[in-house]
Amino acid sequence: MTKALVYARVSTDKQADNTSISKQVESAQEYCKANDIKTVSIYKEEASAKNIEGREQFKKMYKHLMEDEEIKFIIAYKLDRLFRNFSDAIFFLERVKEAKKVIICITDNINTKDPNAKMLYLLNALQAEKERENISTNTVSGMVKKATAGYFQGGIVFGYESVSKRLRIIPEEAAVIQYIYNKYVYNQWGYKKIANNLNLQGFKTKKNNDWTINAVKTILENKIYIGFTKWKGEYTKGQHEPIISEDLWNKAQNLKAKKSYTPTKIHPGTFPLSGLLKCPQCGSPMVQGNSSEKYKYYQCNKNKSSGSKACSSNLIIKEYAEEAVLDILIPHLNKLNVSAILSTIINSNLGNNLKSLNDEVNSLNNSLKSIQKKIKKIAYLYLEEAEDSKQIKDKTFSYLIGELEDEEEETLTKLDRLNKQINLQNNFNVKSNVEYVTNHLKDFINIISDEEKKFLFHFIIKEVHVSQGARPKEREIKDVIYLFDYEDISHSA
Repeated sequence: MTKALVYARVSTDKQADNTSISKQVESAQEYCKANDIKTVSIYKEEASAKNIEGREQFKKMYKHLMEDEEIKFIIAYKLDRLFRNFSDAIFFLERVKEAKKVIICITDNINTKDPNAKMLYLLNALQAEKERENISTNTVSGMVKKATAGYFQGGIVFGYESVSKRLRIIPEEAAVIQYIYNKYVYNQWGYKKIANNLNLQGFKTKKNNDWTINAVKTILENKIYIGFTKWKGEYTKGQHEPIISEDLWNKAQNLKAKKSYTPTKIHPGTFPLSGLLKCPQCGSPMVQGNSSEKYKYYQCNKNKSSGSKACSSNLIIKEYAEEAVLDILIPHLNKLNVSAILSTIINSNLGNNLKSLNDEVNSLNNSLKSIQKKIKKIAYLYLEEAEDSKQIKDKTFSYLIGELEDEEEETLTKLDRLNKQINLQNNFNVKSNVEYVTNHLKDFINIISDEEKKFLFHFIIKEVHVSQGARPKEREIKDVIYLFDYEDISHSA
């Protein structure tokens, strides 16, 4: 159920009519009930003020709305209960839209989820200002002045706490910020390694969550730590004390630009079966899910774009789905004259520069030696030290060795794939390779890139049906529907 906040404000010039606070709240609750919306909190402004700065309940409501991701709506009886100042109304609308939330004003028939509601919203805001020209609220301009003067405009930032719009350093969190920058710049640690080490030491994020790749990346991109504040996309020199030096910041940004690191996707394109797999529940295409480096899934596109109300995720494991489709596809391909399409794929795959592949192999071999050296060093420290003076505890040892062994296995897998590609290039001959691939289709398809697999799959397959299942491992590939039959492809060869 969608969640909302309700805001009601006293009207000093309309106390006698039916727009009292109780009436406003009653109307909002009726609206929520009729539209299947859950009211989380009701903010009542019992004492009227000349501007928003004097409205304590409004400020609490605004803070709640911006900080709680589950809150999607702010509901008021009428727009003039929220604002009597046109600039305030525009500012609030922009901030709410940026946060992907919605303003609903019941009697004005305003719902900003509707793209056409903006004009109605602006007209009502302008009318509200004209009706109360004697009330001079200049909160937005005040916020602009404060923002351009470097005062913090709200939100939660790791490393600081906000005191009267000024940021004050939290020493314990500042130490974590410095640790992240130092390890990234001087130790050449990646996002994942930094996050893992913070979690191993028991540190948590501002919201008491474990550290993730994206959390570390966000810290390394935030100029607030060198003394700047951000408002409406623009940075201004702030009034707060920086946590790191500009020199360290610049080194981190230069290093980040060189790495061009993409944290969660190994392949820049979509998964090979994206769009071909059909959701077993709603029939929509299944696409690349929000996968981690370790776990990769296909996911219902309707669920991914519209949420669980539209459909369940119906995840199916990427590796299994592609292997199962190949098991069905290979016997079919063996019956067809696919030399033309295979020649295209071979030329694309084997046309890569051999020197580039060898350079990559050399780099991976160096990485492998470094990993294996670290494993030996950690094992030595663990095994050789006396029990009462161990430098590495059992739990830490298991964690570190496990991480390094995973890294070692991943490196070996990459080396195996690259060596197979090099072997193919060294024996390059279109005719013989087409013949080889025709006789070893599965081996060939397993070593080509996801982009080339996608090209092949989409050239031949119309759609792939998936069976129902309560969990990803229980869902299976039912059947594969092809774009053409034997006669079609033979005639086009």
